[in-house]
This record gives sequence, C-alpha cells and structure tokens, in this order.
Amino acid sequence: MNRTDLPVVVFDGDDTLWITEPLYDAARRAARGVVETVGLSGSTWEDLQRDIDVRNIPKFGLSAVRFPTSCRQAYELLCAQVGRPPERNTADEVYSQAAQVFRQVAPLAPGALEVVTALRTSHRIVLLTQGDVAVQDKRVDDSGLEPFFDLIRIVPKKDADTLRKLLRDLGVDAASAWMVGNSVPSDVNPALAVGMRAIWVDAHVWEHEKREQASSRVGLTEVDALTQIPNVIGS
Repeated sequence: MNRTDLPVVVFDGDDTLWITEPLYDAARRAARGVVETVGLSGSTWEDLQRDIDVRNIPKFGLSAVRFPTSCRQAYELLCAQVGRPPERNTADEVYSQAAQVFRQVAPLAPGALEVVTALRTSHRIVLLTQGDVAVQDKRVDDSGLEPFFDLIRIVPKKDADTLRKLLRDLGVDAASAWMVGNSVPSDVNPALAVGMRAIWVDAHVWEHEKREQASSRVGLTEVDALTQIPNVIGS
C-alpha cells in the first residue's frame, strides 16, 4: 500500500517521545547552586526564575535564549531586591549553567521506539514539534527516531492553524487523524479544535503548559504511558 493512503498519527516531541523537563530541572538546580554560592537565597531565586521564564515567552518564545536569560535576569533582580550590585562573572556563570540543558541528550520516553515501530505498519507517523529549530533538530537526531517519521515539521508555535495546515499538506481529514502529546494548550486543545482525536500523555511539565484545561472531553483519551497508545488507536 502507498503510505499516503494510510491514516495519520501526529506526535509531539519534547516530553512525549523524549524526556526534556528533567533536563531543565537539572540545569535550574545548577544555576541555583551558583546563586547560593554567592550568599543569595536559592529558593527566592528559583521562584523569581520560574515567574520570569513564563513572562519572557512573548519576547523570546521557545527560543534557546529564553531559559538561560530568565535565569540570569532572576539573579539580577534578586541582587536588586537585596540591595547589592550583580557580579558579571556570576551572571555569566548562571547563564552558562542554565544553557547546558541544550547540550544534553534528551532520553527516549519509555516505550517510544516500540510504539512508533508498531504504529508505522498501519499509519503515517508525523512529528510536529515546537521550539528552537537547532535544538529540536538535535533532539530528533539524538532520538534515533527520524527513520520512523513520514514527515518532520518544526514550528515556533503549535495551534489550531498549524494543525489545519499540516492536515491540508498531508491530504488527510481531521476526523481520521490522531494527535499525541503531553501539552494541553499546544497538543490537545488545538487538535480538538480542528476535529482531530487527541491522546494526552501525562508528563512532568513546566508552568507554561499548565495554563489551560482540556477544552472538551469528546475525542480525548488520557494515558499515563506511551505503551497504551497502540491499543487506544487500534480500538
């Protein structure tokens, strides 16, 4: 059978097929350690960083500079709050420790290889992932999953319009396609909005991903492991 005749499953990348949020946690801990070594409160710095990181999204989006910049800005703000000038070397080290997240290899989620292998026999497998192109390219390469994808699309933002365009390009009806991801605002709700069926994979996520609840329960299936997905799609 020509693969263009097969139904489509669209997968998210970060924290769906591979695990990234723990890498951010580790980088944040390393940056926090730098802050603490100069006598500042690590917990206060972390609270500031998490708030600043979300507020920086309109300016930096999901670019690779947002997270380390937020870490550095949190250090500078904390210095201002306690009435001491920030030190350039410390600010640079905070930034460097935070940026290490992009040098790390994001491990595959348990069952990822088995799931895409199983589904590929009966479906076109599409990767739709958002973020910095260079970062996402590295994560795709590191994953070893590239040969399993019929199409890879890296976008700055995932929303309903992004999915509509993808479905048009694939020549597939939304009602016959699935979206699999860990994010309610960028995976689940856009998919439901265009008439796709959505599978939400419960995962550890950052504050920005908690900003929305599912817009509907119709067409939505929740799972706590990727390995459940073939049975859901096959049912």
